[in-house]
Order: sequence, then structure tokens, then C-alpha cells
Amino acid sequence: GCGTRRFLVSNQTVWRFWGDAVREALPDAEAVMVPDGERFKILPTVARIYDTLQRAGADRSAVLITVGGGVVGDMGGFAAATYMRGITLVHVPTTLLAQVDASVGGKVGVNLTGGKNLVGAFHQPALVLTDPDVLQTLPRREFRAGIYEVIKYGVACSRDLFVRLQGGLGPISRRDAATLTPVIATCCRIKA
Repeated sequence: GCGTRRFLVSNQTVWRFWGDAVREALPDAEAVMVPDGERFKILPTVARIYDTLQRAGADRSAVLITVGGGVVGDMGGFAAATYMRGITLVHVPTTLLAQVDASVGGKVGVNLTGGKNLVGAFHQPALVLTDPDVLQTLPRREFRAGIYEVIKYGVACSRDLFVRLQGGLGPISRRDAATLTPVIATCCRIKA
């Protein structure tokens, strides 16, 4: 359900583009900014999220909302899975890769020096809010990483998706929301 207290986890890169819109939608939510990048997907960063939740008096009814790519979703999701043995999680993925992969399936975790995602859990989000319009601000390299994942789904799992990609990479590359929406939905169904 929707708790009375809402907490946002994001990073400055995403917040620069979308912070005002998120603040307008959730004016009462407390924001926690985490550093940007895979190298910060570690327990000390998650401890900062725990500290914010604890200082604010967050209880089991709290909702943690991640706004960002896969790293933000993994860390925020892991914090939600483990704070007070689990609070409600909502993902707002802002990269194509997170929209088709990282935000689906409930896998959350952090890295240790010995490897990626060695500490983690399965914690299903109560809601994933995906908006292809946020992809307009995504750097080209990050967008392409998501396209590669979409192509992988097409090759491995869906002939229809692969055929659609063959006929329509132009509108996808232009980040046309009307073209991207069914592609993202198909990928989410495959991943789920």
C-alpha cells in the first residue's frame, strides 16, 4: 500500500533533469541523493539511505521511490528490501536499460570488492512507473546500451519483436515515445 511517508532515492545527474517534476508530484517526500556510478553501488552508500530513513523516523509503512537507472534502482531496492525487514518499493526507471531490465523481476543488490551483486535480495516493487519521455535526456551511449538489450530480447525470445526492430529502428533511435512504449512493454513481459 501507500504509506504515509515517502522517500526518494536518486542521483544529481538524474535530479538535474527530473528533480523539479518529481518534487512537484511528491512535495512531501524526502530525497536522498546517492553518488552516480557503478563504483558507488556498495554497502556504505546504502548505509546513507538507511541513515536518512532512520533519522526521519521511517517505519514499516514507509515507501521508498527510486528515480534513476539500474544502479539507483539496485541500491534503493536493496535498502527497501532490508530496512526494517522490508518496506514498500516503487521504481521510476530513467534509462532504457532499467525500463526493460533492471526494474523488472525484483532483483536488488550491491557490489563487494570481490564482484558484482554479491549481496542482494529479491524484493518486488509495488509499482514501476515507466515513461519513455524521460529517455530524451539520456546520453546516446546509455540509450544504445538499452537498445542492445532490446535487440537481445528480440533475438532470444520474440520473433515478433525482432521483426518490429528490423523495420523500425529509426523511430526507436529518435526516441519516439509512441514507438518505444510497445517495445518497452514487450520487453517487460518477456523479462517478467
